[in-house]
Amino acid sequence: MGFAVLRGSELLDYGVRKLRNGSRVYDAMGQARSCVLDLVGRYSPDELAIEEPLLIPTKRAALVSAIAQEFHERAKELGTPVTELSPRKVREILIHQSTGSKLDVAEALVRSFSELRPLAPTRPRRAVLGLASRDRYWLHAFDAIALAVVVQILKRTSGPVPAVPTI
Repeated sequence: MGFAVLRGSELLDYGVRKLRNGSRVYDAMGQARSCVLDLVGRYSPDELAIEEPLLIPTKRAALVSAIAQEFHERAKELGTPVTELSPRKVREILIHQSTGSKLDVAEALVRSFSELRPLAPTRPRRAVLGLASRDRYWLHAFDAIALAVVVQILKRTSGPVPAVPTI
């Protein structure tokens, strides 16, 4: 699970938290909840942004959907609004190309946040070889940062820029 916290144009925090399945689905949900509540406690966000879960018939998609519902409930308890955007919408706003790749998004973010350069995935010489596991790992953080940036872009057109942690 990638996460990021932005305040204005400053990237305050970002990373990836591995969610271990454990013996029950609630184990992963509890880990996700703990991560979000920790971020909320440290940064007191004005808004929470999450990636819209894909509605496909798999156990993993069902878990992600349940985690998203959990985030909505915790945010409601805290009085924190939630923005949910699809990956396609994020790409459309950030790189002006709804069919762009995760690599395109990461490259755009590195142009805005130079501190991300060491984590930027390297395009494979041959697409068939795919990405290195380290690059796939950090793409989760790049997804979260992209979501936070897009939410801020959307907020600039309608009011003050909040601190936005994203999951």
